[in-house]
Amino acid sequence: MATGKVVKIWVEVPEAPSLDEVKREFARFFGHRWEDVVVGREREKLFPFWQAYIGVTDLRSYPQKTVAQLRQEAGEIPVYEILLG
Repeated sequence: MATGKVVKIWVEVPEAPSLDEVKREFARFFGHRWEDVVVGREREKLFPFWQAYIGVTDLRSYPQKTVAQLRQEAGEIPVYEILLG
């Protein structure tokens, strides 16, 4: 599990886009190149299925914790489960 701060969410991803179009619009929205920040071994195969991109800062890994434990400790602070590709 990892935690971080969500800074931007891009949900207006073009439908049936080409990879070049996604990269161009991604850079316009986030101010960073897609190739420099998108993670995942299958990212270039799976990108047509992604419906949103999330900009996260201060990403920290907590391999010993579960999402359930974090929710319990967070109290009223919202905890979201996000799968990163």
